[in-house]
Amino acid sequence: AVAAAECDLLSRVSAGSRVHHAHTGTGALALACAAAVPGTVAHELVRGGGGGGCGGGGEAGAELRIAHPQGVMRVHASVGRDADGRHVAHSAGMVRTAR
Repeated sequence: AVAAAECDLLSRVSAGSRVHHAHTGTGALALACAAAVPGTVAHELVRGGGGGGCGGGGEAGAELRIAHPQGVMRVHASVGRDADGRHVAHSAGMVRTAR
């Protein structure tokens, strides 16, 4: 089990009727981007849920710790706005090791 202090957000990924045994990388990166955008559900859960912020309070590239069935993934995302005011993901990443 993962303690609340060890993560910023709890997430599960499912395909069809099955829950993924850990968490997909693409899902984690998309979640990190969503958490960086004010007004999204992910942003409100991370910053407004009483569990603290997204690593460094949401600044560009701040770490997001996502708890999943096998532990915790650490991801980061930098999201800004383009000239028309639309949100744009500038970068997102994580470190993963091969098995």
